[in-house]
Amino acid sequence: MTHAAAALDLRRPSRGGRLAAVLWVVVGAVLILDVLAVLFTSSMHTGIVVTFVIGVLYVFYGLSRHRTRPGAQQGPPRWLRIFVPCLTALMLLAFVYLAVLGRMDTASQEEDAVVVLGTAVKDGEVTPALRARLDVTVDYATANPDAVIVVAGGLPPGEAVTEALAMQRYLVARGVAEHRIIQEGRSTSTSENFGYAKDLLDARLGMEYTTAFVTSDYHVLRAAGIAETAGVRATHLHADTPWYEIPVDYVRESLAIAKFVATGR
Repeated sequence: MTHAAAALDLRRPSRGGRLAAVLWVVVGAVLILDVLAVLFTSSMHTGIVVTFVIGVLYVFYGLSRHRTRPGAQQGPPRWLRIFVPCLTALMLLAFVYLAVLGRMDTASQEEDAVVVLGTAVKDGEVTPALRARLDVTVDYATANPDAVIVVAGGLPPGEAVTEALAMQRYLVARGVAEHRIIQEGRSTSTSENFGYAKDLLDARLGMEYTTAFVTSDYHVLRAAGIAETAGVRATHLHADTPWYEIPVDYVRESLAIAKFVATGR
């Protein structure tokens, strides 16, 4: 083997390196396709944008690891070789932490009231993630027929009905008595969900009552912290996140938790 051929061979990635490069490209492409799928059932939000950016980053990283042009630097720059694996490890740890804690339900099924936290609606209909929360609520309402139900969620951009109204319609269509349901249709955040819901429950139940809330598994941890900040002592129930929304929703929630830790909001 000549010196030139040997040098070129050193620049060529190993078989394991090539497989790793392909894996990064595949994961990135899956994330990009997942974002496109979620857009069919949800409106644009931060999680969609950031997940798309991460997918593009993975594709670029994988392709750069596979580069073998003679005379070119082998693979991605050093900072990227450190940044991408570290980012991935942190995200996976955050996802596992949110999923495990989010599934540890604390509701007794005997609370006086349950607050259902809203999420996106599309064309006036509940989205799969919101439907999952409402199905849990239907089960809770059956198990605890005396509980008052607050459906909390305002008017999303571009929609004609509030999240609260769409949620009420869904619950009534599944046999929950309308007189048990209170609409909270002003809020635009989880903090406002709890604040406005508390005002409505105080007016209906007085100052002494117990509360549970229902939300998606990834959202339970932050929602519990926000509830406490809003002066609502609440137990909780989780709803499963639709499998194809897991990357987008968990990325979005990780960013939201970082903001909550930094600002308390």
